[in-house]
Amino acid sequence: MKHHFVLAIFWILSAVTAGASTKTLTLPHKTATLSNGLRIVLVKYPSPGVVAYQMPLRVGSRNEVEAGKTGFAHFFEHLMFRGTKKRTAEEFGQIYNDLGCENNAWTSDDITNYHGVVASVYLPQILDAEADRFMNLQFDEKALRDESGAVMGEYNKNVAQPEFLLEEKLRSTAFKKHTYSHTTMGFKEDVLQFPERFADVWPFFKRYYRPENVSVILVGDIDFDKMLRLVKDKFGDWKGAADAKPSIIPVEPEQTETRHAEVKLDKPTQTRLTIAYKIPAFTTKNRDFASLELLSAIQFSVTSDFQKEYKFKRKWLDAVDAGALEQADPGLWMINLRLAEAGEGKEAEILAAVDQTVAQVRDHALSAEKIAAAKKRVKNSAVTSWFSSPETLSGRIAWLTTFEPDLDVINRVFERVEETKASDITGFAKRFLTDSRKTVITLRGSSQ
Repeated sequence: MKHHFVLAIFWILSAVTAGASTKTLTLPHKTATLSNGLRIVLVKYPSPGVVAYQMPLRVGSRNEVEAGKTGFAHFFEHLMFRGTKKRTAEEFGQIYNDLGCENNAWTSDDITNYHGVVASVYLPQILDAEADRFMNLQFDEKALRDESGAVMGEYNKNVAQPEFLLEEKLRSTAFKKHTYSHTTMGFKEDVLQFPERFADVWPFFKRYYRPENVSVILVGDIDFDKMLRLVKDKFGDWKGAADAKPSIIPVEPEQTETRHAEVKLDKPTQTRLTIAYKIPAFTTKNRDFASLELLSAIQFSVTSDFQKEYKFKRKWLDAVDAGALEQADPGLWMINLRLAEAGEGKEAEILAAVDQTVAQVRDHALSAEKIAAAKKRVKNSAVTSWFSSPETLSGRIAWLTTFEPDLDVINRVFERVEETKASDITGFAKRFLTDSRKTVITLRGSSQ
């Protein structure tokens, strides 16, 4: 079976790199929606006896609009492991341990996702436990206080990392009204108040933990009809709170000039630079995101002239990364640089080089040869990564279908890349990669 799957990957790669019209998602798949609004996505994957599950909710730090309650989506992710009306936290966790199930969760700006990998024969027990916590979550104030301590510990661990401090400063500088202005951890002053928030967490649960806000995604050794009946049996009776209304996300005002900010650490560390541009929300209805992916690959990847000059020849940089996450609202394209010892004190020259590299795309069309090579690299990387296991494929489906709910979004991502022309990339750069949309953050250590 593994041999057959390797051949399938080879065939997909051959098709997408040749620009063929063949769909990228060729594995058997089926979707459905229950009467309560819960979405079901099923994909058969050659993984005998194993299935990966993902349960993404369309809620994240973006939805934290109330003052003093940043970090709530991530906090609630933790609280979802604290027991139900039928099971204590220990009993809930023991189910997964006894069945050998990898069970975890994560929170982003736009999504909270619960996921795992389990033997197919044990999936009914796992979905029973998942339905129980989504429908019957229950914990006391002591459990909340204990979990708030764990979250505070996680925050303190993150603060010890320069990249986290850089992200905090970037968000608060680039966004003035939108909730992308804070990380998924939330502001420290809000996290410190979590032990006193017992009465506040339940309205959050009612508002967002609703069947129409959730998907059940199963990828692996499954039978479609059996899985549809199983999900309906476990989740079909779930009803959301009738009086819960989604929050209204504030609109970010148009940025009109370059913004600068600096982070100064009280310990030695390498200097970091982040140059970010405001970009549109993710969609496959146009070629904007595909243009940005190709631009990043051509101008800042390991094969780029920029890296050849400043990382490998001059050795001023030891880390270069450029890219953007898909997001529900307009977000940021970021160029992240870490200076090597030879580059310390060269920040102005490096920033000027970045500006010049971006300006090249605005002012001149990229060559057809470079675009073709970038398309091949981008598509090859995506196929070999996304389809490498049931877990990675289900995770990518969970991510993308949060922004565009139909499963064909997987195919459209590749189609938009293949369609993108030099004029698309130049046009995107002229519209969005301008000084008036730029934010520059510098992080320095105490010895600099």
